[in-house]
Amino acid sequence: MKKVILVTQTLSKSNYLRHILKIAIPVSLQFLFASSLGVIDQIMVGQLGEVNIASVSLAGRYTTVFFFTVGAISAGASILISQFKGAVDNDRISKAFKVSLKWGLLIVSLFFSLSFFFNYTMMAIFSPEQAVRDAGSIYLKIVTIGFVPSFISMMLATFLRSTGKPVYPSIASIAAMGVNTLLNYILIFGHLGMPALGVKGAAIATTISRLVELVIIILLFIKHQKVSEFQINWKVKSDRIFNKIVLAVTLPIFFSEFAWSMGEAVYGIIYGHIGTDEMAAMSLIGPMVALSMGLFAGLSQAISILVGNELGDENYEMGLFLSKKSMKIGIVGAASLGMILIAFSWLYPNLYDIQPATKTTTTALLIAFSAVMWIKVSNMILGGILKSGGKTHYVLFMDLLGTWVIGIPLGFVAAFVFGFPIQWVYLAIAFEELVRLVIGYRIFQSKKWIQTL
Repeated sequence: MKKVILVTQTLSKSNYLRHILKIAIPVSLQFLFASSLGVIDQIMVGQLGEVNIASVSLAGRYTTVFFFTVGAISAGASILISQFKGAVDNDRISKAFKVSLKWGLLIVSLFFSLSFFFNYTMMAIFSPEQAVRDAGSIYLKIVTIGFVPSFISMMLATFLRSTGKPVYPSIASIAAMGVNTLLNYILIFGHLGMPALGVKGAAIATTISRLVELVIIILLFIKHQKVSEFQINWKVKSDRIFNKIVLAVTLPIFFSEFAWSMGEAVYGIIYGHIGTDEMAAMSLIGPMVALSMGLFAGLSQAISILVGNELGDENYEMGLFLSKKSMKIGIVGAASLGMILIAFSWLYPNLYDIQPATKTTTTALLIAFSAVMWIKVSNMILGGILKSGGKTHYVLFMDLLGTWVIGIPLGFVAAFVFGFPIQWVYLAIAFEELVRLVIGYRIFQSKKWIQTL
């Protein structure tokens, strides 16, 4: 078959926003629909009471560790593929994809073994409540089945986004969300002649939807390979020198994401031991956090890819220009959305069948998140920029310092020494985001992150 060469308009300072949006919009949609799998579970399970809400949320803390850890592998692949695309080096694109896929599957097997065979032990770490442990362990064991399909989908989506087809992963995620919503309705509440399975039904729906997403994205990947100028050469072999390049970029991201996600799990332990009702309230803001941050995830990914392309082509001035513009867009956008959420925060808890006290706490937590969202978004964008040049050890340092030296100690002191309400514990922990932003911006200004791999 004749190979078609795809031609795109050259990126410039006059049309940069069009190029950013071309990637950011479909990637944001993909993130939103992907995160909606857990969000839909949370909203529907939210009709079953505080114990079930807390159990799904705490099981989600483990899956968060999984997704962010293996996400580090795909993030490293994205950096490499983006730069090699800028250099028009198809062989190194193939090597980066294959090496990342192989290493990622090894890590997935470890997570699968822990959560499938020791699911109750994992849940016992997060909550002292027996009912929460029982429900959460059932949910965790079932969603674990979707770990391998999820990682393969993640890697294929990374390749498609980095080589000019960001819409394809969005299509797969939209389909998965539709399947998940329909199956949740049927299996959680027992419609269309099916028994009401509650939390177990939510887990089954999520797992099936991840399988559907994989099938669709494989078909789209095959379609892309037939016409793209960037094709995976499955026969090309890696070597020791190239593996060192991959390790130098990926390992710091891996340890960074693992340390950060483990920190998030520890935060979950702190919240879970404050009380079940408080943990339920924290769980209920999860959908709003995921959707709000998902809106800006596309901007972060788009800038990482575009800046990586420019650095790979040694066009450093344009890379720096794009970075500065994206930070301004992110700060203004997140601050504006935060003010809107604060204004309507009192309405959100009414979506759930919960006690009045839990509604009050949920509102307070949503306000707290909205107030610091612009800082979180800024850090997400800064992290993508710093990673695009391959200087991933900077991000590792920032995450370790912020999470383990500042956030976790402040959380323990606020919760268990001073006994603050959970919304103030959340804000105490969020102080680490501000510290990371200050450090990250100083690194950004130094321009030491700018390099071609």
